Amino acid sequence: MRSLVLIVVQFVVLATITVLIFPHYPRWHGFDLQHYHNIALSLRDGSIPYQDFLLEYPPGALVPIFLPQLLFLSTPLNAIDYALVFVIQNLIFTASIAVILASIVFQRTSSILLKYIILTIAIAPLLPWRYDLFPTLLTAIALWGVRSRSPIISGIALGGGIVAKLYPVVLVPVFCLYYFSSHQIAAAVRMGIAAIATTILTFVPFWWLAPDTVFSFLTYHKDRGFQIESLYSGVVILGNILGLNTASTETNYGAHHLVFELSEPLLKLQPWIFLGSIAIVYILALFRFRQASRTGEISIGILAVYCVAALLAFILTNKVFSPQYLIWLLPFLPFLHWRFFAIATISFILTTTVSFVTRRLRLMYPPSAILLNLRNLSLLVVWLTLLVRKR
Repeated sequence: MRSLVLIVVQFVVLATITVLIFPHYPRWHGFDLQHYHNIALSLRDGSIPYQDFLLEYPPGALVPIFLPQLLFLSTPLNAIDYALVFVIQNLIFTASIAVILASIVFQRTSSILLKYIILTIAIAPLLPWRYDLFPTLLTAIALWGVRSRSPIISGIALGGGIVAKLYPVVLVPVFCLYYFSSHQIAAAVRMGIAAIATTILTFVPFWWLAPDTVFSFLTYHKDRGFQIESLYSGVVILGNILGLNTASTETNYGAHHLVFELSEPLLKLQPWIFLGSIAIVYILALFRFRQASRTGEISIGILAVYCVAALLAFILTNKVFSPQYLIWLLPFLPFLHWRFFAIATISFILTTTVSFVTRRLRLMYPPSAILLNLRNLSLLVVWLTLLVRKR
C-alpha cells in the first residue's frame, strides 16, 4: 500500500510540474518536440526513414516518437496536440519505471521509490519532454528481468534499448558479467543472444529499405565536435573565462559545440579515453561480482551500482553530454547509498539550473560555466568513488 501511495505521489507531482511548464514549452522544448512532430507526420504520410528523410536516431526511436500520432492516425496532430500526447506518454513511462522498481525490491521499496521521486522532481523541467524515457524504461525492464530470473526478457529489453538510443550497449557486458559471476553461464548466453537478435532483427528491415543510409545516424554523431556541456568543454570554458585559453562556440547538429585550439587532437583521443574508462568499469565489476558470489548471492543493488558506473563512464568521457542523458540513470541511481545519491541529485539540480535558469552557457557566462563544472565534477566524484569502494 505504501508503494502504491509513493507511485501515485510521483505521478501527481511530476504531472503538476508538467502542467505548469506546458504553456512555456515552445521556449524550452519547442525545437526537440517540433522535430519529433515532423518525424511523426512524415511516417504518417508514408515516408520511409533513412530513405525519404534523414534520421539522426536509431530506428527504435521511432516507437516513442510516432506513438502519439499513431494513437490518432486518422488525423494529423498539430504541434500543441502532439506535445500534449507526447508528455502524457512520458508521464506513463515514468510511472511505469516506478512500478518496476517497486517490483524489483522487497525490503527497501519505500527508500528506493523515495529516491526515485526526488530524482524525477530534480529533473522535472526536462524529464517528460525527451524520448529518452523510452530506452530508460527498457533498461528498467532489463533489471527486472534479472530479478525475475528471465534473462531472455533482459536481453530483449537491452536490445530494444540499443536500437532506440544506443547507450544500453555498455550495459550488456555488465549484465553478462553478473550472470557469469553468478555461475549462470546458460543465462548469460541466452541474455546475450536475445540482445543481439533483437538488435539485428530491428535493423534488418530498415537496412533492406535503405542500405546506404540506415547507419547515417552513426556518421551524424561521429562528425560532431565537443558539445558545450561535455566534461571536456566545461574545463575549456572555465579556462577561457580565466584567460588561460581561447574558445568559441558554433551551432550545428542541433546543439552548441565548442571550438578550441586542441579540439582536433582531443577528438581523436576521446574514443580511447572512453574505451579505457569502460574497460576499468568492467574489470572492477567482474572483481566485485566474484567477491560477492563467494559470500552468497550477488544482490541486484550491486548490479545496479555497476550499471551506474558504466553509464557514467559513457556519459563523462563522451564528446556529447546532453542534459537528457541523466534520464538514463533513473532506474539505477536509487540503489546507491544515500551519500552518493545526494551528490547525484545535486548534479540533476545543477543540470536543470544550467539548462533552464542561467541558459547562457554558449556566451561563456561565468555563473553558468561554474555550475556546469560543478555538475560534471559531482558526477565524476560519484563515478570514481563507486569504482574505488570495496563494498
